[in-house]
Amino acid sequence: MDRLRKIKMAPILLLVLVYSIVAFINLGNMTSPQNAWRSEDYHVTIDFGHEIYISRFQFMTGARNEVRLLLFGSSDGNDWPISIYSDYISVFRWHELPVNEYVRFIQIAAFGPGLYLQEIAFRDRWDRLQPPYQILGGYGAAHALFDEQHLVPDRSSFMNSTYFDEIYHARTGYEFLHGMHVLETSHPPLGKNFISTSVQMFGMTPFAWRLPGTLAGILMVVLMYFFGSFMFRSSFWGFITAAIFAFDFMTFAQTRIATIDSYVTLFIIASYLFMFVYTREGDEMDLKESLICLACSGFFIGLAVASKWQGAYAALGLPIIFFPTLYKVYKLDKQKAKLTFLACFPIFVIIPLIVYLLSYIPFVRAMDMGDGFWRTVWDNQIFMFTYHAGLEEGHPFAARWWEWPLIIRPMFYYVNHTEEGLRQGISSFGNPAVWWTGIAATFCVIAALIKRQFAVKDENFTIIIFLLIAYAAQLVPWMFIFRPTFIYHYFPSVPFVVLLIVFCLKNYVYPKFPKIVWAYVGIVVGLFIIFYPVLSGMPITSDFANILRWFPAWVLI
Repeated sequence: MDRLRKIKMAPILLLVLVYSIVAFINLGNMTSPQNAWRSEDYHVTIDFGHEIYISRFQFMTGARNEVRLLLFGSSDGNDWPISIYSDYISVFRWHELPVNEYVRFIQIAAFGPGLYLQEIAFRDRWDRLQPPYQILGGYGAAHALFDEQHLVPDRSSFMNSTYFDEIYHARTGYEFLHGMHVLETSHPPLGKNFISTSVQMFGMTPFAWRLPGTLAGILMVVLMYFFGSFMFRSSFWGFITAAIFAFDFMTFAQTRIATIDSYVTLFIIASYLFMFVYTREGDEMDLKESLICLACSGFFIGLAVASKWQGAYAALGLPIIFFPTLYKVYKLDKQKAKLTFLACFPIFVIIPLIVYLLSYIPFVRAMDMGDGFWRTVWDNQIFMFTYHAGLEEGHPFAARWWEWPLIIRPMFYYVNHTEEGLRQGISSFGNPAVWWTGIAATFCVIAALIKRQFAVKDENFTIIIFLLIAYAAQLVPWMFIFRPTFIYHYFPSVPFVVLLIVFCLKNYVYPKFPKIVWAYVGIVVGLFIIFYPVLSGMPITSDFANILRWFPAWVLI
């Protein structure tokens, strides 16, 4: 434990500063319409006072989108010859419909109850906003449609709207906050609790619903620094570990989207870090220190499972790592080992279970139909299992487990065309310099075990076994899952891939070719810079995107 306290903080503070600046640039707008009109409030008629030309109609949906939007136009308020229908509309996203007609009156309605509109706007032939002369209908609630006109964007983009599965998880955070019936119930609630807290603090804005995941990414970089520093007994190698992880593509792209994969990965790293501390010094710690270490490991694995069931896969590796260390303790101090063993059940079962159940409090508040806490939670477990077990829908970006480290099929999240003829795209996949090198590093350490390069009592042997178990715990369960899976399911494996790489750099490269280590880190950072546009949604030309498209299956814009 003393070595952990002596870790230098200056390197990680500098790295975190750089990474944080990059992560927060264009994360999302900090303002967005907050007041909603509901289709339950009946239709609304807008009178512009005189006939004007309307080129397009913009509208931002709210928390409900069960029905389609209808738009009728009229010049006299009696005949309504113009009718426009919306296609499927996603929640908390700006949409637009072309009008291109002269009208005085426009009537907004829905096919029925179940539609929320945060704000609407009309633009003339010069693309200027046209405010209504008067609003008819809506029983006094229609003012919410025009009360935040200063927040209407020129065009929809990821900066002002949800994208990909944010339409589920960001909305769930909003539903928790407002006690609404929850529509996305296919994952445990903890990650969405974080989103809900952020929305409560900063409003229902893109910045707010993405902020917790981005902070989780920053904390991951910090934890990886401690992991590398402690594992390799050097702040230098801790910095190398954190730098490689920070500039992996998925670390950046996956933590800037309001989904739940950031949280499960963060807590898996934390749980395994404390377990490694125990394996390294468990026989030297006193009983109190060792139990605190194990309790932290159990607590964080509970948080991981409460974020996503994928955390349960990581939990399978913990006892495999723990019991050999406990046996070492037993040979030195039988009483200490017995007390530690007796503490296992509360530490690795009771604590995670309590954490898991407490995470359901906001969920139950919204979903309890009179059945009580326990039945509501239990019914959700049944639903989640049934949902995932029976999931057979195809997906164009689905990828099997063996395709993930090869980066055969990146996850394509977002595409947009700008008025300047440029294109924006956001994809989540691995940095080839990290993931492909990770494959080589994995085979390298396996070969070292087969050739018995390290004695069983050698510290390097212990590190290899720990990392291979941790890596396998994340990956092997997916070999037996045949529902559609995606490359982001590999995210919890990436921290251990990075540690395997650093192990090989430290033991096989640095002693003879120290400059190659810095060259490798430079390649990792360089590739991140080159691919940054397709990870962040920066506008680029199609020609530049084609240069980055190394394989036909890579869809980047």
